[in-house]
Amino acid sequence: MRFDSSKEYKIAKKMAEREVLYWQSRGKDGYLPALEEIIKDKNIISENSLGVIEIPIKKIKGTYYASRKSAFAKNFMPLLEEDSEFAIKWMNLFEAQQEEGIRDAIVAYEYLNKFYVMEGNKRTSVLKYLDSPSIMANVKRLIPKYDEMDINIRIYYEFLEFYEKTKINMIWFKREGGFKELEKILIDYVEKNNENPKEFFNFLEKSIYWDFRKIYHELNGEKLPITTGEAFLFYLKKYGIEKNLMHKNLKPKIRMLIKELENIYIEERKNILQEVFTSLIKIPTEKQLKIAFIYRNYINESTWVQSHENGRIYIENKFGDKISTYFVENVKKEESYNLIKDLINQEYNLIITTSYDYMDSTYKAAIEFPNIKFLNCAGYKSYRNLSVYFGRIYQPKFLTGLIAGAITKKNKIGYIAPYPLPLFVRSLNAFALGVKVVNPYAKILIKWTKKWMDHDIEIQKTNELINEDIDILVTNMDSLVPQKIADKKNILSIGYNVISDNLTSKTYIASAYWEWGRFYKKIVGRLLENKWSVTTSKNLEDLKKYWYGMNKGVVKLYKNSKLIPGQTLRIVEAMEELIKNNNFDIFSGPIINNNNKIIVDKDESILDEDLLKMNWYLNNIEGELEKVIFSTDKKY
Repeated sequence: MRFDSSKEYKIAKKMAEREVLYWQSRGKDGYLPALEEIIKDKNIISENSLGVIEIPIKKIKGTYYASRKSAFAKNFMPLLEEDSEFAIKWMNLFEAQQEEGIRDAIVAYEYLNKFYVMEGNKRTSVLKYLDSPSIMANVKRLIPKYDEMDINIRIYYEFLEFYEKTKINMIWFKREGGFKELEKILIDYVEKNNENPKEFFNFLEKSIYWDFRKIYHELNGEKLPITTGEAFLFYLKKYGIEKNLMHKNLKPKIRMLIKELENIYIEERKNILQEVFTSLIKIPTEKQLKIAFIYRNYINESTWVQSHENGRIYIENKFGDKISTYFVENVKKEESYNLIKDLINQEYNLIITTSYDYMDSTYKAAIEFPNIKFLNCAGYKSYRNLSVYFGRIYQPKFLTGLIAGAITKKNKIGYIAPYPLPLFVRSLNAFALGVKVVNPYAKILIKWTKKWMDHDIEIQKTNELINEDIDILVTNMDSLVPQKIADKKNILSIGYNVISDNLTSKTYIASAYWEWGRFYKKIVGRLLENKWSVTTSKNLEDLKKYWYGMNKGVVKLYKNSKLIPGQTLRIVEAMEELIKNNNFDIFSGPIINNNNKIIVDKDESILDEDLLKMNWYLNNIEGELEKVIFSTDKKY
């Protein structure tokens, strides 16, 4: 039997032309994506061969070479003229597929669970045109460097763990945790039923999941705002794994599942629209705003908690009976999620989690409770009802560096901080830059406690620094223990979080501190007007809102004029004005790290998104130059 491949090519070409027009009418490129352009500025840490495997056609998203992209539209349909050599080869492949099937494997790269063809673009085009489910491919996997700040890469690394155990690559999730949930269901089933894991995983992907996907799409399930993999996970949670379910019995179950999912997401859309509606018409409300604060330590022990407690008291005084506030002290990271749920059950409608450690639990709760508003301090995971916030505390930290650099006589300054997280490394580097501006000979000795608060470790680390013959101690700790020890040894100190000069007035020279009340006043005031906006850490515009600086009065500098020479005070005050007026960028070049690598060239500055994940040390910092971490779960 002969096929009219010429006619089919014309149809495919028209599909391609419509695709290009569709995207161009929206101001976008309608041609095939090219991987070599996508990964041009990406940090690829390894290239692994997966051998010849079967891959889903739907996951083939582009070509490898940019030179080949213009021959295909974004949907992989052909664009070249019908009398071209390209078209003739396409038609021959079409006939070969119809008569005996395309047997030769293509060569492809996998990047972030999407495939890009290096050899075999026309074969892929023909099979996509025929809506074939899969194709054999010799695959090389490109693995990007792990980036805790990038949700897509975090999800991809979850997928890598899942794939390593199951070799399943057809299923994908847009949210974190999906692969782990699915893996648990599959492993539990294998162990309970004594299945051969390799055979079962292969059967699940090629039969159970594929049957589900086919019917799900027949019933227009793809209109839901979730991946087919997420719908499949819902199905398994509801019905379990059914190996021998007939098509006629499977379809009604999937139809019912789609209706349930529609109800869930329609209700969620209603909530979003209601929020938009109320914010537009500003409906007056008499309902009191109930706000709960979650603190990681006790107020009387932690200067960090004190700074937020000061902010809570500030808004209580400002808003009076319009709000009611509540706080819970000394909440451990592992207890925070259950506490958040308890507070929601008590009808608190704004929950403020004041620590980086609560980022994951707050994110999880925000997804589960879309009608509750959340704020998380110092984190970077946001959602439509979860906003993140912090302050440019590195600005006053830089100014304290100017003071320390000018005052030190021994050119040895001790610095103690909790974890080598980017937020503390950023403050350390800002301080070190301030020191370097006025004193290129001074060195900063860093010690990490690797605890938010532990008096024994703080005593040990502080004494270790004092034994290095320092004459100034800088503390980035929540407790006042280092400051008190320095005072007893008659060593000058620089504090953090709050002003605590009353305790050690003879040695306390400066502090970078917070006034959270100003920030909380703005957020609460907007909520009382039925306004809500989410600040993320995903783009430069949002980062400007994420970081409140000295110009907003959220971060400030305390200076002890009795202990700081007049000339130094004048220099610091002049620099302070420049920073407040945005006329001076602390992280402007040239900046050289401790490995003599240029981090920032002359006349350039570090972008906010790079400040957020800072992972280097300035070249005047010595001591415990620990690898920068992104989670306090890390074991040392």
